[in-house]
Amino acid sequence: MKKQVGTLLLLFLLPCLGYGIKTGSKIIDKENPFVVMDFNGKDKTNYFGEKWNVRNLMRDGAFCNTSFITDTSLNKKGFHLKMDYDVEPLNAKIDFLLDFHSIDLSLFKGIKFNIRGDQENGFTDILKINLHTWNQTLSYVIDGISDQWKEYQIDLIKFEGKNKDLFNWEGIEQISISFESVAINAKTGTLYLDDILLEPKKGTSITLNDLKIQKYTKPRKRLYDFPKELVKKIDLNQSDKKLLYQIARDSWLYFKNVVDRNTLLIMDHIKVGKDLKESHIGDYTNITNVGLYILCILAAHDFGYISENETVAILRKLLITLKKVKKWNGLFYNWYLTKNAKIAGEYVSTVDNGWMAAGLIGLRNSLNGKLKEEAEELLKEMDFSHLYNPSPEFGQFHLGYHTDLKALAKYHYALLATEPRVASLIAIGKGDVPRDHWFKLARTLKAEWDWQKQVPKGRWKEKLGVKFFQGYYTYKDLKIVPSWGGSMFEFLMPTIVIDEKRWGPKSFAMNNRNAVEAQILYSREKGYCFWGFSPCSTPNNVYGGYHEFGIPEIGAKGYFPEGVVTPHAVILALSSYDAGPVIENLRGLIKAYPDIYGEYGLYDSVDIETGLVNKKYLALDHAMILLTLNNYLNNGATQKCFETDTIFQNVSSLLMEEDFFQ
Repeated sequence: MKKQVGTLLLLFLLPCLGYGIKTGSKIIDKENPFVVMDFNGKDKTNYFGEKWNVRNLMRDGAFCNTSFITDTSLNKKGFHLKMDYDVEPLNAKIDFLLDFHSIDLSLFKGIKFNIRGDQENGFTDILKINLHTWNQTLSYVIDGISDQWKEYQIDLIKFEGKNKDLFNWEGIEQISISFESVAINAKTGTLYLDDILLEPKKGTSITLNDLKIQKYTKPRKRLYDFPKELVKKIDLNQSDKKLLYQIARDSWLYFKNVVDRNTLLIMDHIKVGKDLKESHIGDYTNITNVGLYILCILAAHDFGYISENETVAILRKLLITLKKVKKWNGLFYNWYLTKNAKIAGEYVSTVDNGWMAAGLIGLRNSLNGKLKEEAEELLKEMDFSHLYNPSPEFGQFHLGYHTDLKALAKYHYALLATEPRVASLIAIGKGDVPRDHWFKLARTLKAEWDWQKQVPKGRWKEKLGVKFFQGYYTYKDLKIVPSWGGSMFEFLMPTIVIDEKRWGPKSFAMNNRNAVEAQILYSREKGYCFWGFSPCSTPNNVYGGYHEFGIPEIGAKGYFPEGVVTPHAVILALSSYDAGPVIENLRGLIKAYPDIYGEYGLYDSVDIETGLVNKKYLALDHAMILLTLNNYLNNGATQKCFETDTIFQNVSSLLMEEDFFQ
């Protein structure tokens, strides 16, 4: 509790900034701070209409009960929040969580609230308040809680964190408070909370309506457009090709419109709702998103959605941003803010830079050489050797590098049949790492690692002086070189840029097909009506909005599908499996769940058992849909942009010469 009780304060504090307040024209300034929560409503709904919840982590027996009481000792009428907690079990942790979308705290100087402990029941005397964006946390510790009501004033600039100078104050996503047994002096006790206020900065004057509206409209003003239709009817009687062409056209609208006008960076995701309150914009981007966005722009040209002049104009503006952004040894950081292209976190990812490089490779082989030099310059500067472990024991890539810690990530990308193989091929093709790296990637993990899903079969081989185990799993008579989790995108995402049916007829062509077949067979075995399991945004947000799904029997670790189907996994299968069953599965999915289709195409996922559709579009998943369709409908157009490059030509034989199952 020492560590995280205080987070609840803010958890209740920020969410109330606008909804349900009738005095919408009231001026908020230094003399009139904004009362964001007084608990007089006696429920778990704040003024934004969001609800907080309690989550028990790690140990049974821990709990926190909340109730609303009156207490005249504060000298005010109304109710206060009472929190009775018990984190006695070892390592117990109770979290209070509240999701809310991109509150702008940059207008405020500080936070005020009243709190007291309970002398009879005991209480912690230390609170920790945490502010969370989607990937950052700032914390502030309060010491000296007593059994008397006391108003605490917290200056926002006193929050601490390793990324404080990079913190996105305009995008506060969540407030959380935890009672943690390993860091609490009173493992059972009671705390009371009341009257939480936000104090505007000196000279700042705003209204409650300003706060209510700006939260939803500020990011949207920077976009070209936003979906207006929640559900779009699609004609399932049209031919297969016409159906796929319509999906492609509608999917392109995300990459046409959900882009920052100034930086040309693609937004990570959007949620589409009935009104502003239910909608949301993921106002940041990942560098994989950007690499795939480049390929999506080229795909739009292949489809004829935009002219060559339009394509060049869009890409030229994007390249201006990419040349200016902060990099590390020519490699891009993992996250950037779309509004100003500043980094959001000091981490450089191997796999994500691989997809960024793939986008640049596609670009320099397109449009009759236009923009070629600019793409080549960025690509040449990307030095993957700094992420590589050359020791004989490994010969593999670290997951990434923490620039703030000046340290490589502890773990390595070890498995071949996963999406980082594109980064490996590019790094070898560029000459950044040795050619034998390819055979130092594991076909399966070591047989003695008994925690993996099954003991692999196979035999030892030697290539380029490297002895390696040519192993595989079996599932219902299918031989499969496993991925990490058994998800579709791990096996098939590389087919966006590589026609593995052509270049790896005895390796990835067979493996990819068997992976799809395994998903189909597993789905039948479980009684699911549809298949297509891959990491995606979850319909019910149980896992915080994103979770891994797959077939456990074909993964070293093995994710579980849990009845969640994602359209990008279905469409990816067009690259490796017979089109008939794939399109039949897709048609059935849309027919059974009509609201899975919106103005910008297929939403990210559906729980096929409950019918709950997650009305989000993710740049990553949507790009896999559009680019797979470009290859399927336009004769491998995206693949050809990549495969004609000298980088791929330098490594294509690595795919050709291997036989996974002999």
